[in-house]
Amino acid sequence: MALPSSADDKPQPAGPVWARNDRQPRRRTLTRESIVEAAIAIADRDGLDAVSIRSVAAGLSVRPMSLYGHLSSKDDLLDLMFDQLAGESVLGADLPDDWRSALEAIARRTRDQGLAHPWSVELLVDRIQLGPNTLRVLDEWIRALAPLSVTSDEAWSIATAVNDYTVGYVTRISAQRRAVPTDPNAAGEWTTTVNTYLTERAESGDHPHIAPLLREGFAAQSDSFEPGLAWLLDAIEQKHTPN
Repeated sequence: MALPSSADDKPQPAGPVWARNDRQPRRRTLTRESIVEAAIAIADRDGLDAVSIRSVAAGLSVRPMSLYGHLSSKDDLLDLMFDQLAGESVLGADLPDDWRSALEAIARRTRDQGLAHPWSVELLVDRIQLGPNTLRVLDEWIRALAPLSVTSDEAWSIATAVNDYTVGYVTRISAQRRAVPTDPNAAGEWTTTVNTYLTERAESGDHPHIAPLLREGFAAQSDSFEPGLAWLLDAIEQKHTPN
């Protein structure tokens, strides 16, 4: 969504928001933190497309231009929103000492955060994240792998493999959830219609290898996150631990 016309011609600063010292004197009742919290609340309720300088300002009962004492653009706001969630996913002292348990804990926290705020995946795939909290998360991934005695490059490859698996799961489940209407009556009708269609496709004989899954329908299919994570960690353990 476009910025207010009064800011359209404003030169955009170079570099990410965290690398700049561009905060201006501002009202004590309005803080960068309160702006980010309001934006997250809007995204959680109405989706990322609903977040704009104007909508956040309206939620805070301030003029849109008031926000520019705290950030320079909507891009800054989106980056700050993602970094705020990243900070909430850091385990810190609760990180297990065992590398496998630590990766499981991080992956589950990442999954839970992603499913609670599915719009965050949109930011992850569209923007380069360099915020301080995001860097803390990355540091924790590598810290979790210290007991495995792997090189820095190997640790990074392992961390990205587990994270990519987790983000892929969140993306798939979030898409499935968006497809189902929120109204209970409409959701029931949607499920019935989809299951009828899948049963028809199963009986057609055109998809013999997935016919049993089609007959079961989406609702009967078990959650794949934990077994998939276990398979991935089994392979990592087999490759990087002594026989």
